Amino acid sequence: MMQIDEIDNINQQIIDDDDNAAIIDSDASDIDEEEASPLLSALDDLESRVVTALNEFKSHPGTVGSTATSAGSVKQSIHQELASILRPVVEVSAHTGPSTARALASSYPQNYTIEMCVDEIYTRINSELILPVILESAQSDTIPAKRSASLALFHTLHSEWCKAGSYLDGSTSAPSLAGPYGPGISPGSGHVSAPPFNPAEGQRRNQIKSA
Repeated sequence: MMQIDEIDNINQQIIDDDDNAAIIDSDASDIDEEEASPLLSALDDLESRVVTALNEFKSHPGTVGSTATSAGSVKQSIHQELASILRPVVEVSAHTGPSTARALASSYPQNYTIEMCVDEIYTRINSELILPVILESAQSDTIPAKRSASLALFHTLHSEWCKAGSYLDGSTSAPSLAGPYGPGISPGSGHVSAPPFNPAEGQRRNQIKSA
């Protein structure tokens, strides 16, 4: 006949097995949900493009490459070369990001609002990735040309954000349609609500190689 202790051990083992099974099921459910989320997939794609360009910038030696030429086979300056490397960052930040937000909200109205998509993309791509990495480079990169290129990027981003369809777009006479929301969409507010950068949430910066 089983002793009380043996019965307790068996019951505890059953409970542990059930708990482990529940954890596995929960993890699998989270993975399935992430894989099925168009917004998360879009964020991962945008982030990947930005990380690739920032990695190239951070690893640049600060001297003009032997094959760096512009139109007419005229050799680029180091400043032109670095700006060219950072151009994909500008495109994703100012144009591809907002257009992706509009496309997601239009394609999946049952899942996303335009405000939700804009805020998620602005926060993850700009607040948590591009701006802190470029600011860090502007402050601490040992190569003067790269510090200069980082500072210049802030001006470029502001100029691009002011263009039609981007975050600071004021080309429409209707305030509720300004910014990245586009014609015919009436958001709850006419601006992007982006929270301050939280270092605890900005671990994606660690993917960027130090200079």
